[in-house]
This record gives sequence, structure tokens and C-alpha cells, in this order.
Amino acid sequence: MKNSWAPSNLDGSGEIFETLHSGLKVKLIATPRSDFRTCHANEHVSAVLRRNIDSYDFIPVVSDGAGGSQHIIGLFHAANYTDHEGIGDRIQDHFNSLSEDFIIGADASILDFIKDADAKPCRLVVSGSNIIGLVSLSDLQKLPVRAVLFALITGFEITMMEAIKRTYKSETHWMNSLSLERRQNVEYQKSKSEEADAIVDTLLFTQFADKKTLVKKQLPKTRPKKSFEKALRTIESLRNKIAHANEYANTPTHARSVCKTVRELLQFRLEIAGLQPNIQAPKP
Repeated sequence: MKNSWAPSNLDGSGEIFETLHSGLKVKLIATPRSDFRTCHANEHVSAVLRRNIDSYDFIPVVSDGAGGSQHIIGLFHAANYTDHEGIGDRIQDHFNSLSEDFIIGADASILDFIKDADAKPCRLVVSGSNIIGLVSLSDLQKLPVRAVLFALITGFEITMMEAIKRTYKSETHWMNSLSLERRQNVEYQKSKSEEADAIVDTLLFTQFADKKTLVKKQLPKTRPKKSFEKALRTIESLRNKIAHANEYANTPTHARSVCKTVRELLQFRLEIAGLQPNIQAPKP
């Protein structure tokens, strides 16, 4: 007797999508305050740059308080300068004063940071009334971020599967919407599973590219087709890099691209989750 497993009921996938990544917090990727390399407002820019041997993009600016304590008053964007710039200038003329744009809660999700890390590439991490760390765009390379992105894309694939089930009349209809080569691959993978005495939802044998093809055919014509295709290709590219442990944010440009892709993914998920069944099945 064959055992049915991995049921196809995807009810509650919205909750799955939210919980897959919400448990990973910003504090997991933050540089602790004890490890900060700081500077003072009255220091020369050139002196601060010369001792920035680790090439930190941002350096917290501090003022001395009572008992040897230090208070963070802003951030100096060191990456915007070279050793030859501002030789006679002091940090006080070139740093950004502390504001809401430069802080994030320690218990904020890593996803919250990723979504606008390209616009806010450095944030001071706050817990209670204290600054306990710092996160920057370069932290997108850290392992917890990879876990968040993997969970995010997994949730996106679940949403696509749910939409396919909702918008196609039957398995036959969506199978016929794939190319012959892709359909044969799905059928082959399914037959191997059946030989192993397992019954699995056929959709589970589709690859990301297959789901992308099926969902794309059901999307409303609310924007140019090329726009859909480009965004979905970018999401698929990020998915493949995450799945195969390739570099995905090893340069500032790549890291900013990740932020943009995540925003597109979240927007696409809303559009896909709202798809309604078609009266007629799409033509193969």
C-alpha cells in the first residue's frame, strides 16, 4: 500500500511566510559596541582615515562623558573619503548627527533591515535606552542573513504553489502550460517517486523556473511583460545563489541589488497571493 505524504493543502501559507524569517533578529548580525572603532569630532579627517586600516565604511563619532564613558553623537561615513581629502578638516564638519534614520531596534527582524539597507546602509542597534551595536550593508554577507533570504524565497515558492493550485483548474491544465521538456522532467521525477512507493503532490516536482512560468501566465497585464520577466529572473538568480552557497552580497553593488530584489519579491508575493482563478485555462 502506498503512503501519501507531503500533503498538498497549503492553507495558512501566509502565516508560514511570516514565521519563516521573523525569528531572526538584527542583533544576530550586529557588531557589538565593545568592538567599535570610534573617533572624536575634533579629530582631523585624515588622521581618522589613516588608522581605519580595516576600511570600515562607517565610524561612530563619540564625545567623552563623566567617568570615562563615551556617548555616540553620530556617524562618519569614511567610505566617502580618501587619505587626501579633508586634510585640514575635522570630523565635526563631516559627520551625520544621530537621528532616527540611523537607529534600529535590536529585536527588529533582519528582513526589516534588508528592505532598506541600500538607502540606510548603517544603523546603530538600540536595546532599551542603550546603543549596543551597529549593522551595515556589508553585514548582508553573514550567515543569519543567508538563512533569512532562504526562508524568504521558500515562502515565495509556497505562495506560487498556492496560486497555481488556485488559478488552474487541474493538474492537467497547469502541466499542459509547461513546455514539453519541462513537463517530461516533472513526469519523470514523479514516476521515480511512485517507484519508491510514495505519493507526492506533483507540484513538488516542479522547479522554481516551472513555477515562475506558470504564475507568469496568470499575472494580470498591470505592467509591461518585460518588467515581470526581469524581476522574476532576478529573484530566481538570488534563489540559485542562496541555494548553492554562492556569493550574493560580496560587493556594495551586489548587496544593494539584494535589497532591491527583496523588495520586488515582497511586492510580487502580494500580487501573486491575490491572483484569482481564470474562467478558462490558459493555452499550452
